[in-house]
Amino acid sequence: MTKKTSLHGFGLFSDAASRQTYAAGEVIFHTGDYADRMYVVVQGELLLTLHGSEIDRLTAGDLFGEMGMVENRPRNGTVTAVSESTLIPIDRLRFATLVRQHPGFATRVMTIISARLRRRTELEVNRRALARELAIGRKMQLALLPQQVPQFPGWQFATHYESAWQVGGDFYDFIRPAEDLQKLCLVIADVTGKGVPAALMMAVARTLIRAETGKGPSPATVLQRVNELILSDNRSPLFLSAFYAVLNLEKGVLHYANGGHNPPLCLRWASGKVEELLAQGYLLGAFRGVSFGEEQTILGVGDALVLYTDGVNEARNAEGRFFGEERLRAAVVAAGDCNAQEIVQMIVTAVDNFTGSVDQADDLTILVVKRVAY
Repeated sequence: MTKKTSLHGFGLFSDAASRQTYAAGEVIFHTGDYADRMYVVVQGELLLTLHGSEIDRLTAGDLFGEMGMVENRPRNGTVTAVSESTLIPIDRLRFATLVRQHPGFATRVMTIISARLRRRTELEVNRRALARELAIGRKMQLALLPQQVPQFPGWQFATHYESAWQVGGDFYDFIRPAEDLQKLCLVIADVTGKGVPAALMMAVARTLIRAETGKGPSPATVLQRVNELILSDNRSPLFLSAFYAVLNLEKGVLHYANGGHNPPLCLRWASGKVEELLAQGYLLGAFRGVSFGEEQTILGVGDALVLYTDGVNEARNAEGRFFGEERLRAAVVAAGDCNAQEIVQMIVTAVDNFTGSVDQADDLTILVVKRVAY
């Protein structure tokens, strides 16, 4: 049954021929469209958005589009039918007639507009408060990431971190074991999910990994212990992929283990080819009692190691295609003799050129290690 509205009584609802029906998902108008009419909602639900963000939801008795029509300016939002909706369009001539013949019409319209503006003002105040809180959260999260890359003779390190939201679930770390200063632990990880929950879990995961590193730098053992610690606390689900490696800075030997993460790429200077560093492992927090394989390789002078999260290879373009591993490999090979920072920038540029104007859908993190002569 049609809901009675505050505009009932002015002949708006008596003429069924003036009504228009829109299917769910159909757009009534877009941002920037010419505003030649307003609409009264008879039934259904509609969504008002601006730049992809929800501004308001409209139901029976609401009206919309009046400001653009009255002020003769383009639409400042997009309205889409959420469910099948019935609307009554009112053009400028009919609006003027209603105002002239029914003075109470203008009063009721202003009452509806006033109530809607109050509601939107409250939403904007809450949105700004949330934005401030997220900004603080972002500062706190960034403070957990290394403030600068390590500096060691014969080695170059470079990173790039870009969250899809204000805060995210990716992280990377450099840990220097106190018992052996010739070694450096490298970590890159990706907590499932996005936003504030992922950021909170990221902080927990980082703490667990650092704590277990202090008990012994064996990559497989560290991942196994962290996995069991996550599973021992069932109050909040935590799943993450992680790659953990220990680099001998003197010999270039890299011991590593993988917990369900993207295999890093190693660009060999001598051959110009890219290798995947594979190791058997599982997503952390998923299975009890599992073990993790541990592998090793040697980074020679000129070799570059590229660690990354799936925000790189799963970046999409406007056609919905993934950036993919092949394009990533090509970008790494193209970097050739570049230094670590240049390699990072070339990968980021390749992803940006591929995605174009498409919004970033996932956190994107890159860590590059390069061995150089000294």
